[in-house]
Amino acid sequence: MKKLSYLLISLTFTFACVSLWAMLTAVAKLSPHWSQTLPAFTRLCLDLSPWLLALPIPVVAFCVFALVRRNERQGQEWGLTFLAGSMTTLCLIFFPVLLAVLLPVFQSLEGK
Repeated sequence: MKKLSYLLISLTFTFACVSLWAMLTAVAKLSPHWSQTLPAFTRLCLDLSPWLLALPIPVVAFCVFALVRRNERQGQEWGLTFLAGSMTTLCLIFFPVLLAVLLPVFQSLEGK
């Protein structure tokens, strides 16, 4: 059951990172069609968006390590630490990306 939990956590984290990358890519592809320039924070997040595809690598690596590990008794608290660490990282990444995606919308509403 623990191994299934590791797998679900890593899949959720990977899907969320790819989704955030896709949102930023959509903003980057639509930005030439807007009359106003993008806010500086949005441009910063667009420049850093390829790192969103690299974030799942350590999470998936730990999941593979947990799946092939033989001794289940050693490191009972790793499951909770893995969940807390990956979801905290996801929250710390999600909210700035959400703000970066919504800033151009707020800017266009303010301009009208």
